[in-house]
Amino acid sequence: MRRALILLFVFLLLAVSGLAEEAAVQDCTVIPGQGAQLRYTVPETCTGSLALTDAGGRQSWQLLSPRVMLEGKHALNLDASFFEGLAQGEYRIVLSLPDGQAIGTLTVGTPPAAVESAAPSAVTPGLRGGNACGNPGCYWCTPMDITDEQAVWAMLTSPMTVVDAGQKEQVLLYAQPDAGSEAIAVITGASQGVHVLEERSDGWTKVESYSSSFHDSEVKNWNGFATGYIQSSKLKKAQVSQEYGIVIDKLTQRLYLFHNGRLMTELLVSTGLYNPRQPYNETRSGEFMVVSRVGDFKSDNLVCGLGLRFNSGDLLHEVPHTVNADGSKNYKNCEPKLGSRASHGCIRVQRLRNADGINMRWLWDNIKVGTKLVVWEDYQGRQIPVPDDSTPVYYNPNGGSNYHLTATCNGVKDQYLPLTAFSYGELDSGVYARLTPCPYCVPPRRKAEIAAINEEHRKASPGEIMALIGQ
Repeated sequence: MRRALILLFVFLLLAVSGLAEEAAVQDCTVIPGQGAQLRYTVPETCTGSLALTDAGGRQSWQLLSPRVMLEGKHALNLDASFFEGLAQGEYRIVLSLPDGQAIGTLTVGTPPAAVESAAPSAVTPGLRGGNACGNPGCYWCTPMDITDEQAVWAMLTSPMTVVDAGQKEQVLLYAQPDAGSEAIAVITGASQGVHVLEERSDGWTKVESYSSSFHDSEVKNWNGFATGYIQSSKLKKAQVSQEYGIVIDKLTQRLYLFHNGRLMTELLVSTGLYNPRQPYNETRSGEFMVVSRVGDFKSDNLVCGLGLRFNSGDLLHEVPHTVNADGSKNYKNCEPKLGSRASHGCIRVQRLRNADGINMRWLWDNIKVGTKLVVWEDYQGRQIPVPDDSTPVYYNPNGGSNYHLTATCNGVKDQYLPLTAFSYGELDSGVYARLTPCPYCVPPRRKAEIAAINEEHRKASPGEIMALIGQ
């Protein structure tokens, strides 16, 4: 049996205008370890199916079982795990309709040497595009390695290329340097950075970026990494703050705050948790900057405090609360989920002061408009390092239920400070095995939790929905 096949929510109609088109399947090339998008055209609404076969038609994998297919252009996206076990070579993509078949070629290539040999710490945001520019401070070419303070700080203080539009406006990224070609992604104005690959003489610029598709965006490409064309006149350089910078890492579900060249502290966050019905809940990755101070806002029955806008509908804000009958704030539903995916796309940040006295309130008071905020994708191959067994952690032997990062945690009453030290290697033994991580000071995860996250990322890129293309 093949493992993980096709992500849900992968079938959507592309708008069609003009004369009806012929049934067709576009040829496609896939690199192992990456997903692929299969494009096909249905000339009129009918029952059809889609399958992949080997070159001789002897072995077959069903992609879409017989179903009603609407007239128009479609895009079916396959997760990288679908191609595990497929030998290098050519396969047939077969679209079966009542009036016959349309066939395209799927070519399975070989992984680039750079991807095969890359250490987890060398994985960059632009890995999918393979367009390393070598420019110091480039977000797309800087490895997602939080321990390299010098490289991360250079990236956080480098200028960005953004769309010259309003902070809630979006512009289209086209498959070709032609506004009549297919729109493949959307870029948010003012705040979202793009990686410039080629400035052309015909008024177009080739760029790459993650698509910032929201539920009402014209193109439904949820957080998809896209390379395409945008009118050069719509792009401009933007300077960013040189005092602070923020990294949000989906892999660790942490916010890393940098100040004047150094990693200052880290906080627990929750990024978006998508589901088949709401794929747009996935927090969009990429290079951004804080563009406005929104303050408190409501989301259903939740109150989200201290919102800082960085990507149209995506805000950095305090972990949400509900309001009790007496007017007090209740965080019990959302706060325990910090450190894992849970939001509708915004980035929820802890309200409890960590070991350095930092929380979302502190960020609200100190982070200015123009501060760069980047979101790192949890690509396949990335790994969380396991702390050395000798690393000290702390607990309160007088009935404490948490383990801590520091002996003077803000979440512990002064009468129990300083806390008692023990080693990280002892965390799963004796009285320490019952301890839970402190929600204030962000201690390291247990080995078993780190191992589970790392194992998932050996096989998949959880934030890569590879959803639909449609307009």
